[in-house]
Amino acid sequence: MTTPSDQAAIAALKERDYTCSICREVKAGTEFRWSLYKRDSYCKVCRRARDRDRYKNSNGAGKDRVFDQSLRRLYGITLVQYNEMLADQEHLCALCGEKPETDRRMHVDHDHATGKIRALLCHHCNLLLGNAKDSIERLRQAVAYLEFHHGAQEAEGAA
Repeated sequence: MTTPSDQAAIAALKERDYTCSICREVKAGTEFRWSLYKRDSYCKVCRRARDRDRYKNSNGAGKDRVFDQSLRRLYGITLVQYNEMLADQEHLCALCGEKPETDRRMHVDHDHATGKIRALLCHHCNLLLGNAKDSIERLRQAVAYLEFHHGAQEAEGAA
């Protein structure tokens, strides 16, 4: 546990300026990642770019491992279980029944209250449920809204 004097020392370190070892720009200490007293030698922007390039250039070698770790940490399932779910769904979104438009992996849909996994969804359907905050009432209201405006457009077209 850090004492108040330790916290003051850490805050003072973060207020200083440091030079990024990649871009060579002098930046505020808050632009670097910190673990207690130790500062990352790369600024956050260069760290993200470096990590993104390393991930992209791994030719899939590390992607499955990273995804497996994320699945285990976030949902308590393995990559093997995810792939089984995907095969059971015939690689189709459980909500719209369509094949995802991109090669991106499907999203693991889960109940945020219980953590229980429901199914795999495409990006758009996952956003739909997320933006509706998993509210059945909000989704019913959205359907009613669309039906009302769709009916109004048809009435205008017939007139």
